[in-house]
Amino acid sequence: MTTNATALIDCRPLTEYQLGHTVGACSLPAQELFARLHELPKRSQPLQLCGKSEDLRLARAFLLERGYKLLDDLVWTEHLVEHLQTTGQWEVGLQSKQWWQAAPLLQRFVQEFMPRYQIPMGRGLDLACGAGRDLIYLAQHGWQMTGVDWSADSLQRVQQLAMSQNLKITTILRDLETEIKPLPEFSSGSFELICVARYLHRPLFPLLPELLKPSGIIIYQTFMQGCEQTAIGRPRNPKFLLAPHELAEQFQGFELLLDEIEILEDGRPVSAFIARKPWV
Repeated sequence: MTTNATALIDCRPLTEYQLGHTVGACSLPAQELFARLHELPKRSQPLQLCGKSEDLRLARAFLLERGYKLLDDLVWTEHLVEHLQTTGQWEVGLQSKQWWQAAPLLQRFVQEFMPRYQIPMGRGLDLACGAGRDLIYLAQHGWQMTGVDWSADSLQRVQQLAMSQNLKITTILRDLETEIKPLPEFSSGSFELICVARYLHRPLFPLLPELLKPSGIIIYQTFMQGCEQTAIGRPRNPKFLLAPHELAEQFQGFELLLDEIEILEDGRPVSAFIARKPWV
């Protein structure tokens, strides 16, 4: 996906959008932006808003406050409709451009590591999944995904995003840090893939190999020591910061496919860790 392309965001209600819109538009009604921020591209990518005056006013104020780059609005008028129809840029229906992206590590796993290591698709588990872009991305590429999170709001967003992509996702509302057995519904070897992003609760480490099938994959990307020294300065609690190669030590005996440190756009270091459980 081209990250510097202009993303056209149609801010009208969905009922109006499906009656006709610009080819390549993304439907994100102005009234739903707060709940669907995770469906927008990165803030560095310019946006052009399309809609009627009140939709544009609400959306522009909301997005500018959150640091998005906005180009001149495309006001919805009869003249615009006529132009779109006569120039072949008009379409009807619920088609909506996907501008959100999964974490680059997940994209790299699907596009590079799966073919290189002949990793078959299967059941996947996303712990502390948040709004679900990563697990939806994996589901788009054939994985049967389950997402776990403590936030009911986040899981509702997962299901909304899955519905928009015609995907079926299992979600589990669970506080992973308060239960002695946080995932009792799953037996040993239930998953071919477990992924964790921006979440660290070390008492869960022993559970991950248990839940993985032989040759199963773990993908772990979270904040590392050094975040406290960046301009953002958080997280700073060592409880939430990985030490270098800590994951490799924790998952000794796994085949290391990737163990690197990546730097986010805001300067914070994060782990890029992919490992495969032994066959036996």
